[in-house]
Amino acid sequence: MNLVPISTLLSDARSRHYAVGGFNVFNLEMLDPIIRAAEEEKTPVVVQVYTGDLETVDGEYISQMTKIAAKRLSVPLSLQLDHGSSYDLAMKCIGWGFSSVMIDLSRTSIEDNIEDTKRLAQDAHSDGISVEAELGEIYSGKDPVTVQKSHLTNIDLAARFVEETGVDALAVSIGTAHGVYTYGPDIDFGLLTRLSDRIAVPLVVHGGSYVPESDMLRMITTGVAKVNIGTELLNAFFGGLKEAVQNDVGDVVGDDHGRAVIRHAQDKVEQLVRAKIRLLNTYRTK
Repeated sequence: MNLVPISTLLSDARSRHYAVGGFNVFNLEMLDPIIRAAEEEKTPVVVQVYTGDLETVDGEYISQMTKIAAKRLSVPLSLQLDHGSSYDLAMKCIGWGFSSVMIDLSRTSIEDNIEDTKRLAQDAHSDGISVEAELGEIYSGKDPVTVQKSHLTNIDLAARFVEETGVDALAVSIGTAHGVYTYGPDIDFGLLTRLSDRIAVPLVVHGGSYVPESDMLRMITTGVAKVNIGTELLNAFFGGLKEAVQNDVGDVVGDDHGRAVIRHAQDKVEQLVRAKIRLLNTYRTK
């Protein structure tokens, strides 16, 4: 099976009442456990690379590796740029073989955001590539809740934005935040309900790490089709590394010890991804 655009995955998620996990990789070692989890759970996933992490996860490398993984998988798989900072970067990722791109121009004017996102959507669609965009701002979990909720998605602007740009999915700001939560999350489910009722394309929630399960399930029943999880995976990987080194996993030295340490970290990622998939599949119909 080849890599597929996220529009394929999100359409299935909406019709079968579950949410797709968008799982960020921060290094190449994190790809394999995500793929294993998807196969074990028989559930499609989106592998994502954040703009800044393209420095350590070479775009061309990850694209080729994910294409190989897709051919071995029995379920659909997407590879997406996360928070693309420009049209040019998104097009570069498309050239590398990404099946979807997310462009985040939410901090520009609405007119510039519409213009550049529309241009990307037109060019990406001509190559069969999906485009996700963002409206509203998603802050850090370290920011006070008042900051996290200071620029939530405007419903009227979102409806206009989706209609004029032709994007395939919209990331919305409803009170979740990136990173580890010092404060919150305080999710505005009323806003999410109104967005779900008004916006035609699938809705995406960023900042899915450490969101309470009850909130996650409520987001799914309110129409969210994709949830992004990054920081929690990174912490699982590095936590696994630390645990393995401290406990001398395998009780061996040399090359085999190094492999055991990496395997232990990867196992922690796989366990977490499987748990998240099961949660996102809670209401999934056959």
